[in-house]
Amino acid sequence: MKAARTRHVFSNKGTQWAISGVIYVAFFFFFIWYHDVRGKPFTLFTTEKCTAIASVYCLALALALGPLSRFWSNLGRLLPYRRTLGLTAAFMSVPHVILVFIYLPWRFPEKYSPNYPLSWFVDHWFTVLMGLLGLALFLILAVYSYPRGVRKLGKHRWMILQKLAYLAMVALALHLLSMGKIPKNWIAWIETRNKPLPPGSFPTMMACVAPLLLKIVDLVVHGDSLGTEPDSPDAGEGT
Repeated sequence: MKAARTRHVFSNKGTQWAISGVIYVAFFFFFIWYHDVRGKPFTLFTTEKCTAIASVYCLALALALGPLSRFWSNLGRLLPYRRTLGLTAAFMSVPHVILVFIYLPWRFPEKYSPNYPLSWFVDHWFTVLMGLLGLALFLILAVYSYPRGVRKLGKHRWMILQKLAYLAMVALALHLLSMGKIPKNWIAWIETRNKPLPPGSFPTMMACVAPLLLKIVDLVVHGDSLGTEPDSPDAGEGT
C-alpha cells in the first residue's frame, strides 16, 4: 500500500482552541433546538444527550480533516484544528458520562430497580461497554496528544496510537446501534413521520459513519500514512 504524507500538529494557538470551542457550542445548541423541534424541550436530559452529540460531531470533523486535505490541498490550513477538535470532543464527553450514571437513574426511576439502581446498566452492558470504550480511547489519545507523548512512545507507535480515534468512532457507532434505535425510533419515524425531524440518533449515526467511509476512500486513493515519519514534536504548528 502507498504511504500518504503525514502532517501533524503538536501545539495550537489560542484562537484555534476558541474556534473549536465555538464549533462545539454551536453543535450543542443546534441539537438543543433540534430536540425542542421534536417535542423535547431543554432539560438536563437533553443537555446530557447534546453534550455527547456535539462531541461526536467534533470528533467527526477532526477525523475528516486529514483525508479531506489530501483530496483538496487548500484544506491543509485547517489541519491544526484536528487536535483542538479532538481534544474538545474528548474532554466534553466526560460530562455526558457523569450525567448518565448520576442523573438518569434519578430522572427515570421506572427503568431502574429500586433495590439495585444500576440494573439498567447491567441489562444493557454492551451499550455501556461501547460507551466506556469510546471514552477510554478518547482519554488515552488526549493524554498522548502532546509532544511528550511522541517522545515517550516513539514516532511510529505514536502514529499507530492515533489510529485508535477511528476505533473510538466505531465504538460510538456500536454504542448507538445497541440502544435499539433503528427499529424503535428510526423505522417508526419513517413509517409515521410523526415528528418534523428524524430522531437525533439518526444524524448522530451519520456523523459516526461518514468519517469512517471517508477514511476508507482515502486509504484506497492515497495509501496509509504509517509508512512515513510524523513531524518533529518540537516543530510547533507545522503541517
